[in-house]
Amino acid sequence: MSLSGEQLKALARQGAAQRYQELQKELAALTATFPELARGGGGKRRASAAPKSASRRRSMNAAQRKEVSERMTRYWAARRAAKADGGGAAGKAKGRRRKSAKKSAE
Repeated sequence: MSLSGEQLKALARQGAAQRYQELQKELAALTATFPELARGGGGKRRASAAPKSASRRRSMNAAQRKEVSERMTRYWAARRAAKADGGGAAGKAKGRRRKSAKKSAE
C-alpha cells in the first residue's frame, strides 16, 4: 500500500499535532511543579558571574597616555644604551646561538 504525497503530509500533520498536545501537557506539569520557570528565572544565577561593566577595560586619559609614552621612551633609550655599551648578559645572550664546535675546531 503506497500513500500519496498529500496523504503523507496529512498524517505527518496529525502526528505533529498530537506531539504538540503532549508537549503542552508536559510544559503545564513542569510549570506547576516549578513556577519560576514560567517567569523565565531558570533558577539561581552563578555567583561568580561578573557584571558586564566590571569586565570592561578602562581607557587611559591623555595625561596617562603621555606618562606611559615618556616612561617607555626612557625604557627603550636605556635598552639601546645598554646594548651599545656591550649590554652584559641581557643584551648578548638573548636570541643568539653559539657557533658549532665543528667550525671553531678547524
